[in-house]
Amino acid sequence: MNEIGRNLKKIRLLKSLSLKEAGNLLNMSPTAVSKYEKGNIVPDSLKLIEFANAYDVKTIDLIKAYKTPKMKFTSFRKKKRLTGGNLELLKQLILEEVSKYLEVLNLSNVSINNIKLKKYLCNNLNDAEKAAESFRNFIEISNKQPISDLINILENLGIIIIQVKNYDNRFSDFDGLSEIVEGVPVIVLLDGITDGARQRFTIAHELAHLILDIKDENIDEEKLCNRFASALLMPKEAIINEFGLFRKNISFYELNAFKNEYKVSYAAIVYRLKDLNIISEYLYKKLNIFISKNIGKNDPNPIMPEVSYQFKRNVHKLKVNGIITLNKACELLGVSADEYNREDYSY
Repeated sequence: MNEIGRNLKKIRLLKSLSLKEAGNLLNMSPTAVSKYEKGNIVPDSLKLIEFANAYDVKTIDLIKAYKTPKMKFTSFRKKKRLTGGNLELLKQLILEEVSKYLEVLNLSNVSINNIKLKKYLCNNLNDAEKAAESFRNFIEISNKQPISDLINILENLGIIIIQVKNYDNRFSDFDGLSEIVEGVPVIVLLDGITDGARQRFTIAHELAHLILDIKDENIDEEKLCNRFASALLMPKEAIINEFGLFRKNISFYELNAFKNEYKVSYAAIVYRLKDLNIISEYLYKKLNIFISKNIGKNDPNPIMPEVSYQFKRNVHKLKVNGIITLNKACELLGVSADEYNREDYSY
């Protein structure tokens, strides 16, 4: 599949068109549409205009090309409902976003040789706990204090964090992805997550996939990654410092204060307390019932999500230094020239 074919397929899937429906718009057979998408037929300029008009997009959207890296999608977490065209489209969008990011890193002369993540041997929950403590020590954050900006810390380590648009909520069953792509550690999650606690836990979980060295194939990797994420965001020392070694009851004010300070969910806190045997199974269930009745699934006072600035900042830097054109900057950011100029206050 060439880049034009890949773009044709991506846009057709974004428009929720079957091959037959696309063929009807273009006055050609579904087989012909498929051949264009697979690169068996390369469209000339007139045919490109026909495709652009039929799909109601700009011709540039069909011909823009990036060096597409190979991705395995092995640490790709999703629910079973995400299948078929939506799954295929999501993977293609992820590939495109990773491609753009790698191109920007290359243009920015960022050396991937400087990106080195230490691996932590992990074969049980206790190992995951120790790995989180070691990683906190590596990033020089005390086990008695919260991590205020996880995205910024990881990006400064050379991890690229990509947030993919959730077109028409078609990818809501996607949980996250992590992978080393051409030597660069990548974490992917959905854009538009309004709950910062959920966003941060997802990022911490995906970080675990990148740095935990799990030798035993029979071990539940997801459980280990969840324990790492919990321990990273809520270190044992901090939990004990705030709640004590054992509690028969806990006030909601305590939970709320810890939630806001450490930027985690109520559910994550009480689960962590149970995991560390600070509360009993009975109190764990009691607290969850209270949270379910009084808070529900949607926290009325959610933690604000974190924002990644690195990709956009690098694109603006390349533009102002004359390394890329305004059109290229707009293409990379997916904005119009007016939107770019309003954001940049160009002079």
